[in-house]
Amino acid sequence: MAVNEYKTNSRIKIMEYLIESKERAVSVSDIASHMKEQHCSVNVTTIYRYLDKLEKDGNLIKYAAEKGDKTTYQYVEREHKCDEHLHLKCVKCGAVIHLDCCFMDEISRHIAEDHGFALQCRNSVIYGLCSQCQKMQNKQKV
Repeated sequence: MAVNEYKTNSRIKIMEYLIESKERAVSVSDIASHMKEQHCSVNVTTIYRYLDKLEKDGNLIKYAAEKGDKTTYQYVEREHKCDEHLHLKCVKCGAVIHLDCCFMDEISRHIAEDHGFALQCRNSVIYGLCSQCQKMQNKQKV
């Protein structure tokens, strides 16, 4: 947070929750439930406003809602450079993995050269199952 930024108890608790949950995307209702558990009264509109601010500041990625789903948010440290790579999101547990490897250079180049298209990575997500959820799914089949 910037030095001159207005800090309230609710903003501090929201940020703490986002940092604790940084390995997955969370919804506004997840945040509101957590705040209630922490006995911190906060208006849902306040949560949305703060999330919008954090997104504009580059501290948060907003994943647009899919059909029937909620919009979710994920805290990111600036060194992740989320504008430069895609994200993998588990449809079962909500885990988000940053695809920040050399594969990004290869796929970006292929898409640009063969399809004439420039990737916008910041909010780009590939959906599937993480390794943990795949293991659980395979155990259930046996």
